[in-house]
Amino acid sequence: MSDELLVRRSGQAATVVINRPDQRNAVTYDMWCEFPAVLAELDADPAIRVVLVTGEGDRAFSAGADIKDFQETRSTPEKSRNYRAAVEGACEALANLSKPSIVVLRGYCIGGGFELAIHGDIRVGDDTAQIGLPAAKRGIAIGHAFLSRLEHLAGAANTSYMLLSSRLMNADAALNAGLISVVVPPAELDAFVDGLVEDIAQNSPVSHRMHKAVIADLIEHGALELIPQARLDLQSTSDVSEDFLEGVRSFVEKRKPNFPGR
Repeated sequence: MSDELLVRRSGQAATVVINRPDQRNAVTYDMWCEFPAVLAELDADPAIRVVLVTGEGDRAFSAGADIKDFQETRSTPEKSRNYRAAVEGACEALANLSKPSIVVLRGYCIGGGFELAIHGDIRVGDDTAQIGLPAAKRGIAIGHAFLSRLEHLAGAANTSYMLLSSRLMNADAALNAGLISVVVPPAELDAFVDGLVEDIAQNSPVSHRMHKAVIADLIEHGALELIPQARLDLQSTSDVSEDFLEGVRSFVEKRKPNFPGR
């Protein structure tokens, strides 16, 4: 792992840190390529129940892809395809985690940084957060896969506004658009995230995996009637899990559950 993409562990949570504060946490091609392996390692670790992603410092989550890379990594059609594949691979790795993910936003969350951020399950920001997708300012076109997810979250009107104007949304506008889940004052952000992690970590990992799979199916297929029956039948598997039995038992015994995650 490079020193530009760090993992910090604390209890049942692990935080992936984009660590280039002097460049407003701009992401290099090598970093995009590194994300899937980093996230896969955390997904396979039974001690980790929540994964966070954030940027170092308070100026930016990420100002996007490092444009200084583009002459070397994105200057031909073939290189461009490889670059997009790396970005999409990082985003898909975050979206496909079996564990809940929280993206913590301070300052700028732009371009590729924004693409990554909306593939997390929950986005929490302070009121300095600014989000946007100014691709048209650089002659860049965003593809169907990402825009389908953005449109699912924010609707066609907000998606068109962001893309065609290249303007940034402040934290309140992003909250109203459904792109940020919660906005808190900067001094309260760390404590809020800690409390959220605690709440998520004490709940059932089996339920979390099921709920993430259902949401992913709805995003992918677009409508309930288009989801394959085999996917619709998944819910029944949770009713025979150890977590289900522990949930029932703890309720009867009037105590907090201790979910094994199986």
